Amino acid sequence: MIQDSARSDLGAPSRPCVICDADAGPQVFESRLDVCGLGPVSFGVRCCAACGMVQQSPAVSGEVLAQQYRLFSNYTQFDQGDPPLSAPAARMLALLERRGIAPGRVYDVGAATGAALWHFRQRGWTVSGCDPSPKAVEQASQANGIALDLGDEHETLPPLADLDLITFSHVIEHLFHPRETLARARRALAPSGLLLFEVPCLAAPEINPPGLFMLEHLSYFDEASVRNLMAATGFEMLDSQVTVDNWPFPVITVLARRAPDAAPAASLVSGFDAALDFCERYAATDDAAWARSDARLRAAIAPGEAVCVWGAGIHTSTLLERTSLASHARLVAITDRDEQKHGHALGPYRIAPPDEVLALGLKVVISSYVSEAAIARALLDAGLPSERIVRLYTDAG
Repeated sequence: MIQDSARSDLGAPSRPCVICDADAGPQVFESRLDVCGLGPVSFGVRCCAACGMVQQSPAVSGEVLAQQYRLFSNYTQFDQGDPPLSAPAARMLALLERRGIAPGRVYDVGAATGAALWHFRQRGWTVSGCDPSPKAVEQASQANGIALDLGDEHETLPPLADLDLITFSHVIEHLFHPRETLARARRALAPSGLLLFEVPCLAAPEINPPGLFMLEHLSYFDEASVRNLMAATGFEMLDSQVTVDNWPFPVITVLARRAPDAAPAASLVSGFDAALDFCERYAATDDAAWARSDARLRAAIAPGEAVCVWGAGIHTSTLLERTSLASHARLVAITDRDEQKHGHALGPYRIAPPDEVLALGLKVVISSYVSEAAIARALLDAGLPSERIVRLYTDAG
């Protein structure tokens, strides 16, 4: 539901625009969820009336996000040997090579296990980076031979100077204050240093997944808001690429250069009309997607039939909010293969280990847009009959 002002029914204060500081614009989304391990969580999404930036407002609290990451972030690198080249890292490296950028010193913010840096090193870069997870830093060293700084960027960037390149791969959308972060990055760069990042992009609303506006993403960028963010933080755009057919949502990959200190600040452009149009069209797409999922549930499950749900993430929280599953069926248990979730609760439902739930012999609703096909294959391999597997997005076969 899109409201006509910056006011929200959620009861929390609005959040000024992270780019232009304006505090007005229509509310384009609101959510009230029971989240595994966190309890009731509410947030809204607003489109800035001045520049068109789309962001959480009111936003979840920093304490809630910190608890979410602390409880359930999983940095385990399961594969042995050389780390695979992820799609974001491949796009970022390709953008550097297309521009003819010679290797130098690169610092990756939010480096996780250092897999992307491993591939930068293979191409001649001198690599370093940071991550707030001790487990990630340990794995980066042990699995990939990369020494990372332990901490957030506000701790690790200030002592640095004269870097040739700073990278952020799917990090900036998680930040409460991206302007301040990029200001620190700018100061850590050499005078001609480069910024390279990738974020989800508000493009092609009809192909975006259900639940695009999610708990962990505080900012939602498009081409205009990316340009405004660069202008507001002292960077000159050099190149960008929107990948619409990326799974599960479009992304934009951006290369920018630190602008000279004496350069006049670039003017912001208004992307409001395009951003609001995206949000309105996506709202209709999202409503239709959840309606289709509800129809699938009702077709596969008899009224009052006992069922279980596979998946204890945000998708399940949203599934319980946006469909009639809890009222149409008798939901007995929720399971997840992530052992970190076992023993926690999602609303009134305890998260149980998979073996315990599968032993009940009930139908299993797969609650995952991204991993539905893979989970279905795993359940079939475990001996669960196809007729007891309820899919929301894909068909058996």
